[in-house]
This record gives sequence, structure tokens and C-alpha cells, in this order.
Amino acid sequence: MAYDVLSRRDHNAGWRAHRAAFLRSSRLSAEALARESDRALGEAVRHAYATSSFYRSAWDAAGVAPGRGFTAADLERLPFLTKEIIRERRDELCSSAFRRDELIQSLTGGTTGSQTPFFLDRRCAVARLGRQWGVFDLCGYRPGMRRGLVWGVHLDLPAADAPFSLKRWFREYATAQETLCCTVLNESILGQYYERLCRFDPEVLYGYPSALAQLARFVRDRKLRPPRVRVIMTTAERLSLAHRRLLAQVFEAEVFNLYCTREYGCVAFECREHAGLHVDTGSVYIEIVRNGRRVPAGVSGEITITDLQNRGMPFIRSRTGDVGTLSPEPCPCGLPQPLLKALDGRSADVVYRPDGSAVAGLMLTDLFADIPSVRAIQYVQQSPAAIDLLVVATDSFSQQDRNAMEREARTILGAEIQLSIRRVPDIPRNPRSGKIQEIVNRVTRRAGQSI
Repeated sequence: MAYDVLSRRDHNAGWRAHRAAFLRSSRLSAEALARESDRALGEAVRHAYATSSFYRSAWDAAGVAPGRGFTAADLERLPFLTKEIIRERRDELCSSAFRRDELIQSLTGGTTGSQTPFFLDRRCAVARLGRQWGVFDLCGYRPGMRRGLVWGVHLDLPAADAPFSLKRWFREYATAQETLCCTVLNESILGQYYERLCRFDPEVLYGYPSALAQLARFVRDRKLRPPRVRVIMTTAERLSLAHRRLLAQVFEAEVFNLYCTREYGCVAFECREHAGLHVDTGSVYIEIVRNGRRVPAGVSGEITITDLQNRGMPFIRSRTGDVGTLSPEPCPCGLPQPLLKALDGRSADVVYRPDGSAVAGLMLTDLFADIPSVRAIQYVQQSPAAIDLLVVATDSFSQQDRNAMEREARTILGAEIQLSIRRVPDIPRNPRSGKIQEIVNRVTRRAGQSI
């Protein structure tokens, strides 16, 4: 009841109808769901052409005027949308069907670069909230359940020095949420967070996998009693197999991974089979693109998204920089939503060998999962001939562990590169997003280099 009051105050009344719509679509056949997605795609594209001067100009130049017969097969004829276009042509991208004061401004995460402002309409915000609650429902998390939020985006967090007020208390009560900022995590802060979680007694933990893993190791290494959690939900960073195992073992809870972004909301989610991520086709239309062309299911490429909800600032064929693979087979769970069988990281997360060839960061970041003393790693490349491998490790880290790390890394990077393995006390999180960047490449890519 309190959450409904808060929703009306925040202009989010109506989210329950969108949750019901999402759950209803999850009971359709795959064929019926695909027809609904195609219809929504056509509506989104026609709206963008009719009300956005950018799309009208760009698509006229490409010789495409989407009409009633527009289908998913025609989407490939449209040019891509990039972050650069969004930054430079933002006003032209906005729909003339909305006044500027009717739109909500937000910012991209900007973990690896500058944040990009964008707009969405109020109905879109409410729809995303409701559909995300539908996703949560499938994972066993429902309104009213207590949630520990381990988060780092300051835009989403209450000010740490804000004075107590009745409004703040009511918001915390209505959301049933204890919020823990993970921008900085050390032994003292983790101890405080553990005590707060024990007092709050959450049923759900939600947040960045790397930060939740730090908390799990703190609990495990000190042989503390973990909070009694039913469900753990991770998002915003890549969930490694090692982190999944750690969270499940320490908290004895089921771990669900979500693919969510500030631009598109909850794009995809795990079911109880944990065999990949189901795409919410009522929110987005996904293409997998390689070398500018759409590739079939089973082939890895860049995830390109057409937003089916945001009419205020339509995103059509937007390049995300994320790499993934659609499954050619349906999920055994029976849900009709298509499956991203792999979410492979960022296309920008690469390092270079001395010969100029590029290595996808995904091939490097899980190499040391079987070395118990390794807590966190970060590859930093300052020149084509050298890479620093920064390691956060326990006191049991040995020369044998160091040698094993070098052997494993050189199986991918080769023998010619200068590899410096350095122990560090901590790997700083991005101060804006609270995320850890596992690949930091400061080398300019040369023409002809490819992964």
C-alpha cells in the first residue's frame, strides 16, 4: 500500500498494468509473441519517422520511408544510431509529439567514457518500471519483499549527508529497501554494511556482482552468519562464473543475472534454468550485428537495440557496444521470449598484441577463476608492447600463483608481449558509476586491427 502511494507521488501510477502485460506476454506462444513484437516495431519506427526530424532526414537520404507494411526484415535497411549522434543531434532526435517539459532527462552510465544525456517520456518510464516488476516476479521477487541494494550510481542514491526527514523515512519504508553505496568498499565499510544488512534482514540482494562478491568474501572469510536471502539479482556488470558460485555458496540463494541499461531499461533476464537471458521483446527489438550486417542466431556480434517503449526520444537501431549471441534453440523453461545465450562483454574491451592483433577482453577476465588467492584483476595497456596486470590478492598469494597467472595470460597474449603482474591493495571503482572496469586500454586502435 505504501509503495502504491509512493508510486502516485512519483508519477508512476499505472505500473501494475504494465507488469500484468509483461506476465501475460510470457504465457503466449513464441509465434504470437513474435507477431506482437513485429507490430510494436512497426509502430515505433513509423512514430520516429513521423515525429523526429533526425530520422526523417536520415531515412529519406537512405531511401527508406517506413509505411504500414514495415517489418523486422526491413529494419536492416535503416542506418545505425551511435552515441556520437545522440550527443550531437539530441534535439533533432526528440519527438515533436512531446513538449520538452513533458520529457524526463537521464544519463548513460559512462563507465568507459563520458556520460551521454538522453530523454524518455513518462509513459515509457512507467512501462519500464512495471515490466521490470514482471521480470522480478518470475525470479521470485515481489513488491513488499525487503531488498538490500548494493549500488554505485549517485544519481540513484540518497545523499549520504541528507538530514533525516519524514519523506525520506517514508520512501525507505515504502520501497522496503536498504541502500548501500559501493563506490568505495574497504574492510571498515564492509563491516558496517554487514551489520546494517543483518539488522534489515533482506530477502533479496540486488546490485553489482563485483561488489556483492566483495561482501560475500567478507562474510565467508570471517566466518560470519550471512543474511538470510532468498534471491540475489545482479546487473550493470558482467557476472563471472566465479562470482556466481561464490554468491550462491555464501548466501545459499538463487542467483539471477539481468541485462539492464539506463537507456533501454531491463533488456533481458535469466529464468530458473539459468541457460541465458530472455529478451523482453515488449520493450526492445534486438539485432546481433557484425561488420555492419545482421548475423543469424548462434553467431556472436554487437547487440543493436530498437526501443519499443520510448516515444519521447526514439532509439532505432542503436549500437550498444555490448557483444552477445542469440540462441538458435528455445529455452527449456518454456518461456516464449528469445534467448541471449551469451552476453560477452563490451566490444571496446580489447587489448592488443605487439603484432597489432586484438584480443577480446572476455578471453582474459576469467582466466584466474581457479586461483583461490586472486580476488580481482584489471588489465591496463599503455603501449602496444606492454600490459600491466593488476591483482588484488589474499596473503596466501604465492610465487606459484604468480607463475600460474603469467602462464595462463600468455596462452592468450603470446610470448612477445611485456607482461607485468603487480599486486595492488585495491582496484578503484569508477567514481561516477561505482563499477569496476576490468580492461583499461589507452592504446589508439590502428587501421586494419581486428578482433
